[in-house]
Amino acid sequence: MTLRRATEDDFAPLTVLWAEGWDAGHLKHAPKALTKLRTAASFHMRLRNFGDDLMVTGERGAPTGFVAFQGDHIDQFYVRLDQRGTGLAAQLMQAAEAELMNRGYQVGVLDCATKNERARAFYEKAGWVERGIEEITVDTSAGPFTLRAHVYEKPLRNTD
Repeated sequence: MTLRRATEDDFAPLTVLWAEGWDAGHLKHAPKALTKLRTAASFHMRLRNFGDDLMVTGERGAPTGFVAFQGDHIDQFYVRLDQRGTGLAAQLMQAAEAELMNRGYQVGVLDCATKNERARAFYEKAGWVERGIEEITVDTSAGPFTLRAHVYEKPLRNTD
């Protein structure tokens, strides 16, 4: 799988992809104060703010998934809902890990909402190891928002 930079044609469908995916994984469990801030406009703005740290899969104008990086963190990881169960997420994760290695990181980090069991199972199946539940800060249109999340790590290359 090849990751590519997002193009202007990708932002509208990426906004829908992220909003639908976030709702599916978080809406029932996230604090109400956070869900109120997770609007289509906020997803669109945040996608644009990732700049070169936003990478996508799929044809231009029809992305099937995306990953956004923040240093050694996989900050966001989503596939289109109709792509669940196709193997795309596993391929996207492998590509994301390779990108982190290309950026010079030996260990990757990602956070997962405490009640997002589907995502947690996926990350663990992909070889990510939970280091514990920690307080993290997420970006919102109203500024930083603190919540508790499972934090995962994965060695990306042999560190011997």
